[in-house]
Amino acid sequence: MAAHSGIRDDLFDPAFLGRVEQLALLARRMATSGQRAQRRSRKVGSGIEFADHRDYAPGDDVRALDWKLFARTERLSLKLYEEEEDLSVYFLVDHSASMGMARPGGKTLLDRALQVAAALAYIALGNLDRVAVVPFSQTAEAPGRALRGRGQYFRVLRALSQLEATGRTAVAASIDAFVRRQPRRGLAVVLSDLYDPAGLGDALRALHLRGYEPMVLHLHDLSLLETDAYGDMTLLDTETGDLREVCLTPDLLDRYRRAFAAFCGEIDRAAREVGARCLHVDLSVPFDDVVMRVFRLGGFLG
Repeated sequence: MAAHSGIRDDLFDPAFLGRVEQLALLARRMATSGQRAQRRSRKVGSGIEFADHRDYAPGDDVRALDWKLFARTERLSLKLYEEEEDLSVYFLVDHSASMGMARPGGKTLLDRALQVAAALAYIALGNLDRVAVVPFSQTAEAPGRALRGRGQYFRVLRALSQLEATGRTAVAASIDAFVRRQPRRGLAVVLSDLYDPAGLGDALRALHLRGYEPMVLHLHDLSLLETDAYGDMTLLDTETGDLREVCLTPDLLDRYRRAFAAFCGEIDRAAREVGARCLHVDLSVPFDDVVMRVFRLGGFLG
């Protein structure tokens, strides 16, 4: 890794890269076994699958004329065909302050998001899809130049390695900024803890209405739902800096668990509303297991 400066070797070490290659081999095996989802966009062009006819106009290529149709109708018409178009995959990575929380000595949600995005990006690049990293917190940064081919992989790792947990979470505002820049339509993979008071619904609707295919990877740390440290304490909101005095009791912790379950339910409902795929991912789950869950979820391999 020393030859690739600017890359976090605590996340993207040789063991990580080796496991990513294994996942890519598995993805190719799934493709050849017919388990691959067909999700490439199609456009009318010069492919091999017939799509439609249109009237001949001066200057058109006469080799595309349908002479059999002319014999029946005496109209000059051109054959139009479908051609497959490579897919654009956008990794919208939340790097707000709440994504930087971690148990002592443990990985943060941002660390896990970066590893998952890196692994999926490698597979997408090997599939000749176009890949772009879109960091966001209070707003989305401009997508970097879309990259294609595995020779560009270390540029993806550098882009991910530069992200630090800072700022407030604003998913809807960030997605709105993203779609207003009008990048190519494609798969938009949102990796976030989704701790935005505005909710997720407007963000997913914006992606859906603009022609993107949303996929949500909701990252969380379930260990925060367990504790034996009851009593008076001061809680700090890492994004706003607000302080709140609470007396933590088993009953209050149980209410918090129910509130978190309801929060996850709202995320599921927002995803179902637009037909988006959604996966809840605990921090304890290794990155490669998360990637396998994405495969089983469907919609990524294509």
